[in-house]
Amino acid sequence: MPLTLEPLDAGKIAQWDSLISEFPQRRVFHRQAWFDYLVETHQAEWKYWAVVDHGRTVGYFSGGIIQRGPFRILGSPLRTWSTNHIGPLLEEGVDGRDFVFALDELAREERFDLIEIEYPAMPHDEYEARGFACHQTWTNQLLLSTDQRAMLQRMTRQRRSGISKAQRYGLEVVECPEAAFHVHDQLSRALHSKGAVCPFPVAFPQAIVRRLNPLKLIFTLGIRNPSGDIVAAGLFPHDNGTVYLWECSSELKGRELHPNELLFWGLMCRAAEHGLNVYDMSGYGRFNNGFGGQLVAVHRWNKCYSVVARSAREVFERILKLNRRDTFLSRLLSPVVR
Repeated sequence: MPLTLEPLDAGKIAQWDSLISEFPQRRVFHRQAWFDYLVETHQAEWKYWAVVDHGRTVGYFSGGIIQRGPFRILGSPLRTWSTNHIGPLLEEGVDGRDFVFALDELAREERFDLIEIEYPAMPHDEYEARGFACHQTWTNQLLLSTDQRAMLQRMTRQRRSGISKAQRYGLEVVECPEAAFHVHDQLSRALHSKGAVCPFPVAFPQAIVRRLNPLKLIFTLGIRNPSGDIVAAGLFPHDNGTVYLWECSSELKGRELHPNELLFWGLMCRAAEHGLNVYDMSGYGRFNNGFGGQLVAVHRWNKCYSVVARSAREVFERILKLNRRDTFLSRLLSPVVR
């Protein structure tokens, strides 16, 4: 077997951020601070492995283990964790197909019932060949530049007009220490008006800010109107050249003033000034498409290691859909989903 996954000792785990610092594909989601957020909010037991090729370490892999009833699940990440990707960090030239084989061996040794994983440059044919199922979606990725004129020219006329109108109406982009609260509060009220519920409690965004802010790895932005009220807010984690949208929101009243366009524009300008090159919008749609980015496919793979686990996962997917509606049953099921 060309690759093996060997557990890291406590000394190496304590140096995790230093160990991964030389890998160009690392992102904010590989940081120990992000793992700490997931452990805190999702009660995951975090594990770390070295990827070893005939005695030589050629990469690292980490993931969270949760127990749901009788099922032992490894996520790197799980879909409900609002984490774009984690997966392995591998040296250039390491065959990703060998990693898939090693991952299967790890599942056998650790008796995992389900593995879910997402990271860029995944070897699709090998995952499929080894029985992993794929869920594909899309995200918009924008190239950032300190040349603001160039970024504006890539946008549709509607988006440029929205930014201009927001500025004429007196809206301004500000640093917002309470962005986590505003994001949850505004999003909850907006979803409630549609008969849905916010998919996370306020403790989740607050934990992200608390973990990343001391490392200067997050933009917490708000849009302030002339009366001094925060009418939109967003959380944008970043590291190693890329900034991500974790979540944003705006007040229902006043959306005709285009606060969302100004929020994204303010983020793009700040990120470019900080030397970041890419804004991953963590999703797609008509609004996102108008900013002139590139549509990029995102693949998430999962594998159930028993028929019972596969059936349980299908039930879980139904619960997840139900949980998005504002019902008494959804509130009872919410802790199970998380």
